Amino acid sequence: MALNVKQEKRLLSSALFAGCDTQSYRPLVQTLSPISILKGQRIGSPPHHASALGFLLDGCLDLCNLNGVLFYTLEAGDFFEIEPMFSQIQTILPWHLRARTNTVVTFLDKNIMLSQFEEDPAFARNYIHIRADYTQNLTRQLDHFTAASPGVALALYLLGNHTQHILKLPDGLAGLARRLNISRATLYRALADLERRQLVSHHEKTVRILDHDGLFAFAYSQSQPQDSLPAE
Repeated sequence: MALNVKQEKRLLSSALFAGCDTQSYRPLVQTLSPISILKGQRIGSPPHHASALGFLLDGCLDLCNLNGVLFYTLEAGDFFEIEPMFSQIQTILPWHLRARTNTVVTFLDKNIMLSQFEEDPAFARNYIHIRADYTQNLTRQLDHFTAASPGVALALYLLGNHTQHILKLPDGLAGLARRLNISRATLYRALADLERRQLVSHHEKTVRILDHDGLFAFAYSQSQPQDSLPAE
């Protein structure tokens, strides 16, 4: 099924086609298909879309960890790329995209886009700006969860990687500090804080989650701006 008139118009009026002859891109846009995602549905990592440029035609997508802690929000009119999400985030915490509302997306094949770059410099510049802005926003959010909030980074990692509330650390706390990109001293302080709150316990190379719901609540409350609301 092809995009309808409203969806086609929204895409052609987006930042990707600013300053371009949109009529010449109609044949390309007419080959695209809308993909519907129901409210609450989770999206993993579709390989055939990993290197494509996604566009939200309608609705809202939340990037969350496996326990639902909100990391980043995409809204109608936003572009996104799955590949940078994996390369920058997956090493810190497992994640998925979840539809906050009934949502419609489409994907533009990058190989087809690349063939247009030499013919249309404006199109190429627009894509570069979109990718730079998107990656910068993603990196800023990642920094918020790591360097700026080591306690949140640790809590999210524990929530996303435990097995029956237990996390084994073959390479010890030093290895965990490297994965979280924080110093060992910072990790020790963050871990001690979680132990003080009676959320986790630690012995040698094992961390045990004592209060899963409490750890989730801590991660959520500490990672959200004061005026933000929980995702539905």
